[in-house]
Amino acid sequence: MNPAAKRLTGQGSRRIWIAMLIVAVVAGIAAVVWVNRSPERPQEASATGGKFRISTRLDSTPVPRWTLRAADLSDKPGAVLLSAPQTLDRYYGYGSPMDAGTMIVAATAVPEPGAGENAGLPVGPVQLHGIDPDTGEVRWTTDVGELSSCDEQVFDGQLACRGTHRVLVIEAATGAVLGDHTTDFEVMDVALRDGVVSVAGRTADWMTAVVTRGAVSDIAATWRRTYPTPVPGDPVTPGIDSSARDYFRDGHDRDVRVYDLRTGEPLFTGPVAYMFDGGIIASQVFEAGWSAGRVTLLDRNGHPITEVNNPSFLLEWYPTATATPPPILTGESAYERTTGRVLWTNAQIGMDEPTGRTSAIQGVVNNTVIVRSLDGSELTGLDLTDGHRIWQQPIPFANTSRYSRYDGITDASHLILTDGTTVHAIDAGDGSPAWSMPLPPSGRPSFRSAVKAVGGRMVAVTAHEFTGYAAA
Repeated sequence: MNPAAKRLTGQGSRRIWIAMLIVAVVAGIAAVVWVNRSPERPQEASATGGKFRISTRLDSTPVPRWTLRAADLSDKPGAVLLSAPQTLDRYYGYGSPMDAGTMIVAATAVPEPGAGENAGLPVGPVQLHGIDPDTGEVRWTTDVGELSSCDEQVFDGQLACRGTHRVLVIEAATGAVLGDHTTDFEVMDVALRDGVVSVAGRTADWMTAVVTRGAVSDIAATWRRTYPTPVPGDPVTPGIDSSARDYFRDGHDRDVRVYDLRTGEPLFTGPVAYMFDGGIIASQVFEAGWSAGRVTLLDRNGHPITEVNNPSFLLEWYPTATATPPPILTGESAYERTTGRVLWTNAQIGMDEPTGRTSAIQGVVNNTVIVRSLDGSELTGLDLTDGHRIWQQPIPFANTSRYSRYDGITDASHLILTDGTTVHAIDAGDGSPAWSMPLPPSGRPSFRSAVKAVGGRMVAVTAHEFTGYAAA
């Protein structure tokens, strides 16, 4: 037996083992504390931008302040709430309002007799209604006729809407019609930002794309261009990407054609799957079976920047509230939004499901990326700057599983999630539950209640009404 072993087995060894045990316990406690706290607690003032975000901080359970149904908005008998802004030409048995900055906008119409709500009932002329987010008071109502949809993103308080052969621009604060244009082509998409209106559509035979660029007063003032289909008999489907206003595209599968929205010039053709708002474009080549395939980040000319390791299906549809635009979070890594440079890697931002790898991200609030576990039992907070784990907490919902899915918003301090029945607010700094509340029943079996960030306020949406909440 060597001298060190003799010291541990001889006189005084009991004290040494006790000392070692104390050190181990202290180290374990320190490790637990590190996992369950954020070294730098986010400050509310640091978050200046984001999406699905409300302007009022909710530190405790909010209280309902107003509730509106279709009959509170429209004086037309039989009017229903439509799903604004996406579906304004049919009624599927439920409705919802849209976010218009400092105003909430709802849409109503009277359904026509048809096959039933599940198949979608055609509706008559549409009314848009401007609602005060604080009081629920209807500030204006405008008859806008037949519409298909409006652009989901509202800039400078102006709504860009479309009908089959129509482009309509509405002032969100007053309901005034700023521009109403008839087109000689079928309108498929419209976008309005910084006073510039972009319209994408196609000719009656569907074989030629038509794209215009102009102003509210003249939608083709800058240019109008046509793009015949390169494949005879293959219909064109031009669209303006909602997350990246520098591009429009056409085509499908591996032959997506990308164009410069400012000039109309073609940029490249490839298997484009997603366009990020920083200018980066993602190509995705699907493989056999359930897989996200191969994902590559490209520059605006289609040149490869970096290959995404262990790629996931691409979608940035989670609440964010950050001081600067967050990185692109996909696969296992965070990529700088304008250069595509890898910032850090943590496999927890994705989940390997039987149907393919998907995003595990529930929200990005200040300096914390909040992800869920595959089995739905835990939430984890990752540091936005380097990806290390800063806390881990049980998910507050009951009866969770890998199939659980949550809708969410943020107040720049909390991630506010719902499963359609209950709402839980989670402190982004340490993952602790801040408050919980039940949601009103949806009123329709196929529609689950939700929370939305509209007009800077938290609004609960059921099939036939919506309720505005305020801080207690």
